[in-house]
Parts: sequence; C-alpha cells; structure tokens
Amino acid sequence: MGLSRDVRLWAWGPWLLGALVGGCTIGSGEGEVRGTVTALSCGLDGADYDLQPTFFGSSPVEEQLEIRVQRGSDLEGKSDGIAILVADAALVRGELLGTQLPFEEGGMVRMNVYLNGSCPVDRRHGPVNYEAVSGSILFDNIYAPLLTEDDNEVAARFEDVLLVDPVAAETRNALLSGHFRFLHNRGRPAQRFP
Repeated sequence: MGLSRDVRLWAWGPWLLGALVGGCTIGSGEGEVRGTVTALSCGLDGADYDLQPTFFGSSPVEEQLEIRVQRGSDLEGKSDGIAILVADAALVRGELLGTQLPFEEGGMVRMNVYLNGSCPVDRRHGPVNYEAVSGSILFDNIYAPLLTEDDNEVAARFEDVLLVDPVAAETRNALLSGHFRFLHNRGRPAQRFP
C-alpha cells in the first residue's frame, strides 16, 4: 500500500527545506586554526599543528556566548578543538566589533584548546587542555542572544595566542592563530553540542 501524496510531502519536507536553505546546517562554517603545540606526553615537541576544523557551533547562556570550533562533530572528550567564551556578547556586538579583545585573567574573552583526538587520555597521559594567557581576538560579527534577532553570524580572527597548562607552562603549551565564520543556529537543540 503506497503512501498518500500529503504524507510523502510531510516526510520529505524537512530534507527539502534543508536542501533549499543550504549552508545553514548545524555545525557548518569555515575557518582554520594553525600553529605549534608542545605536549611531550603524546609526542608533540613544538610540532606544527593544523586543527582542520569541520564543526562550528555556539551556545548562548543569557548574555554569554560559548563558541566551539573543532575537528569533527564528536564530543569534546574525543576531538581536537578550541572553545571560546565571550562574557558579554551584546557588549561586543554593540561597542567592540573590530576591536582586539585580549585574553587576560578576568577579561571579556577566554579561550581553551583541547587535543583529546590527537592526545587521547589514558592511564599514563592526562588531558591536553590549555588556556589562553596572552594574545587577543577580534570579532567582525557576533550573535548576541539578548540583542539580535535577525543577524546570527559569528566571525572572528586571532593571531599568536599563547595557551598553556598553568601547572607546566614550559612543557605544555600551544601558540595558535586562526579565523572562523559560521551562522549560529537557533531553535530547540537536541543537546548542547553534538
């Protein structure tokens, strides 16, 4: 017994809408993150590093915006990526677009790099998760959850950001530069990130 035309259209509707919108699927975007990484526990001794990101996402919480740029859409515990926290996205959007925002203690922005894909955690090796201690990021555009309804682009660039493990900064660090551009997808998420 065949399906009625109305049922077939209803079943294919979401796929057709996605195909028409194009480029707006969750996690899509463009960008790069490159530099050097030192993590002796997994054989990286100042080695050249290229994240080759394929997933771009953001998650708002009140005025904050958490941004994640990573290789693949797996959980953070199995992937390499960077996470950026913007404390007040509305302030950045309203007054600080095009301004270098420094990574400093108590500052407006924070960045971490995690290398759970390249350096998996096991009994001998702890996680590689470094925090930015110098450098800055410049936003060309940002989605501000309390301010914008019609502009959901997130675009930024950063150069020579030093990230370290505060316990062993000399032997566990990274120096990264990069950029990214993607659309924040609003709606009811199935989960915080894939």
